[in-house]
Amino acid sequence: MWAKNAKDLLAAFIVGNGVLDLIAPHERYSMWQEVGPEGMRKAALWLAEHPTATRLRGIVRVGIGLWLALRQYRQAPQRWYQRWFSQYRLAGWLAPLGFVVAILLLAAAIYGRSRSKSARKKGKFVPTIARVTELSATSEESFEDAINQGIKRATSTLRNVESAWIKDMNVLIENNEVAAYKVNMAITFVLEEG
Repeated sequence: MWAKNAKDLLAAFIVGNGVLDLIAPHERYSMWQEVGPEGMRKAALWLAEHPTATRLRGIVRVGIGLWLALRQYRQAPQRWYQRWFSQYRLAGWLAPLGFVVAILLLAAAIYGRSRSKSARKKGKFVPTIARVTELSATSEESFEDAINQGIKRATSTLRNVESAWIKDMNVLIENNEVAAYKVNMAITFVLEEG
């Protein structure tokens, strides 16, 4: 019984890892680049830099996990395509083929989404370089208003603003009361080529 439970947990772990490889390959392995021995860090760096290979690895992991999970049953469950297409002989082999095609289309869609628009136009990967500048904004109303004022001012001066990271928030106090709300933020903007 314990062996069966252990195999079931292992299958769930493998399927879960495979799904995470499919969803966020770069982000997942970027956080593992500073943990563990040198060989593991190098592998994590390579997987973070090659999201297509990581997604293919995820598909393989999901397949292995499902295979391991299905081995747990004493009676082999009837295959899904046998239940759906039991009346038609031709569909008995077309359904697994359709499943494989669906997985390949999913992988192609994920791969296509991961490339930037400019890379698709030029046919190659174009790295982007961004710059970060810090600013402070103050409002007498709220933190949200201070953030909106800071972003409005940054976008009026800078082009290609991509994101803002709120580093910290403070209140300014006068006469034992809150006089203003202050936010310090880091604005990221993409540098233009040339």
